[in-house]
Amino acid sequence: MIDSRIPRFSQGLQAVVLAVAFLLDWIWAVPILAAILLASVLGGPRWNLLALLYKALPIPPGEMEPAAPPRFAQMIGTVFLTIGSLTLVTAEEGSTTWWVLGWGPALAVAVLSALAATTSF
Repeated sequence: MIDSRIPRFSQGLQAVVLAVAFLLDWIWAVPILAAILLASVLGGPRWNLLALLYKALPIPPGEMEPAAPPRFAQMIGTVFLTIGSLTLVTAEEGSTTWWVLGWGPALAVAVLSALAATTSF
């Protein structure tokens, strides 16, 4: 069981970081977020850097919810961001492959994260 606000905070922060990274062409942000999500998937909430950041804020705890659905979403996000990271690092910048397989999965994660953060879906 985890605080229900932690996944919303993490997803909102991911969405903002990925959107800003796309707009400013910060390709390094994609593999960093992929690594953060991978650590969270493998180690659970205690290895989630975004959850640790949330816990450092002076916010009272919210309702508890099962950790499995957010962890599954993190696993899917990890896969998409890993594909995007590998493509952004290896493909020729500006090519169609770079745009579609690099930024495409990263932006999909951004949109889904924003949706989850704002609707609790």
